Amino acid sequence: MKTINKKTSYISNAYGLDDYFEKKEYSFADDSADKIYQWFSGDNLYPNRVIEEIRKGTTLESVLFEDRIYKTGNGFNSSDSALLTFFDTIKFKDLFSHSNDNFTKLGNNFSEIILDEGGKLIDINVLQPQKCRLNNNGKSVYIYSDWKNYDKKKSINLPLYPNFKKFTNKGIVYFKSVLHTKNEVNGFDHYGYNEKMSEALLLNEKEHRRNNWQLNQIKNGFKKDFFLISDFELTQREKANTEKAFKQMSGDGQNGGIANIESEGGKLVPASADYEFDFTKDDTSDQIFLKMGFPRSLIGIKSGNAFSVEQVESDYDQYLPKIENQQTFIISEFKQIFDNHTKFNTNDLKVINTPPSIVLQNYMQYMNEEQKSKVIENVFEKYGI
Repeated sequence: MKTINKKTSYISNAYGLDDYFEKKEYSFADDSADKIYQWFSGDNLYPNRVIEEIRKGTTLESVLFEDRIYKTGNGFNSSDSALLTFFDTIKFKDLFSHSNDNFTKLGNNFSEIILDEGGKLIDINVLQPQKCRLNNNGKSVYIYSDWKNYDKKKSINLPLYPNFKKFTNKGIVYFKSVLHTKNEVNGFDHYGYNEKMSEALLLNEKEHRRNNWQLNQIKNGFKKDFFLISDFELTQREKANTEKAFKQMSGDGQNGGIANIESEGGKLVPASADYEFDFTKDDTSDQIFLKMGFPRSLIGIKSGNAFSVEQVESDYDQYLPKIENQQTFIISEFKQIFDNHTKFNTNDLKVINTPPSIVLQNYMQYMNEEQKSKVIENVFEKYGI
């Protein structure tokens, strides 16, 4: 319960996305200081905030999780068997998976490249993008775990590839660099930017707020918020009456209802909230799927009461070019490392994409025997399952 002045007769406890993402305008027309990398300046927590916002949602997280699985694929193909063996050594599939995930969520991926004294590739490690910040000249990366309490003396500064920094540990010499892969957008000279994710986060926040509202209504029996409006400082009698009023409220756990206070000037009134959307209308899930361009059937969500094997195959075939485009781009970024610092042949290096066989298998329960036979014969054999 809050005590406020009577002149404040209405209070809205609604909040907008501006509380999360301050709106700013930037000019990309010239080479001024107003560049997009300023989104990472100040508290330097923009990447962290994006990750936090994604975790608040359910639909967006699910879409990104499945999207990551499809883009990661099921291993790699190459005529150079030594390259594939090296991939197992450096756990390249995990690196590739994290790189796709970082690129999709933030439009940026940072990878640590380690060479031996002779310039031969030793290892590649993924760096959490929320720990990385480019310096103002865009030629090196500061790596720090807690940018809210940034201490430059404790941070690690590594040059961007192809430049390297020399290290010596117990007589062993090695070199480190950071490969920065970004979503190239006109005017964004430092960082990449995922415009689709920016819009999806607005829907994600909307879904999060509605889900919380619905859960709270169920949990609290549609409890109302109350404010004590008074012209005066509360007397002992008013305080006692206030406590009595709350105890008399109807509903489970003293939830719901309005009770008046018998005193000179105080009473309880409901504090309503003015929201910009209807909490009871569940439409954000569909909007997020559309915004991210991800087919619902690939997660195993039926359209209506029917489930179509043909629909899953069709959706997968239409989604495949999008998958392959990002895979080709991410692979090309790493290929330059392999080509420059190993003797492996990467000319025919490709990702093995596995069709949504698990989705089809899960929905065989909805098929009759004839349909099941058709799936096994025509679909599974088609993909070599």
